[in-house]
Amino acid sequence: MATTIENNGASIKITEDGVSRYILKYQIREVEIVRDTIIKIDIGQGALNNIFVDQANVTAPASASVEALRDLIMGMLQSNVAGTATEAKQTEEIGEIKNLQAVVGNLQAKINSLDDKTFYQPSLVDESNPNAVYNGFALPGAKVDAPVWAIQKVTKVKGVLTYQWAAGTKTFDKIWNNRTALIYS
Repeated sequence: MATTIENNGASIKITEDGVSRYILKYQIREVEIVRDTIIKIDIGQGALNNIFVDQANVTAPASASVEALRDLIMGMLQSNVAGTATEAKQTEEIGEIKNLQAVVGNLQAKINSLDDKTFYQPSLVDESNPNAVYNGFALPGAKVDAPVWAIQKVTKVKGVLTYQWAAGTKTFDKIWNNRTALIYS
């Protein structure tokens, strides 16, 4: 009968012969040695609901004595075990949340800008080349030398119109002034 006891965050997981039982830490009232190698975990629900563990059968955590196993179990119940909240961890998590908020804000701004840039009406149209028309899409007031444009090239060969995008994408990261030098696909 192999038994393992694991710290599972808010609970302790006791597995005997492949069957696991989870005991919430706040339920545990007392951990005591009751016989030579037997530890009783009192969960405050009466004598018949107490959990008894034989130290001789516990393979993890390994312990040299019943007292050592009791101390290991008590250590699992302490509030300063790994994985619990600390001020440093909270500060770190707050930083991560702020980073996520910034990323979400940037995504929201891009989505909102897409709403403002309808692909049905380009902001600028260049028809100066007899073989191609360039359609530029950007927010109103975008500077022609800023990398905020999605540029479409329309060509007509033997009556067939071909629509291609700069760098093969509709992303708003091209410069309008560079439209004739860009590669379209």
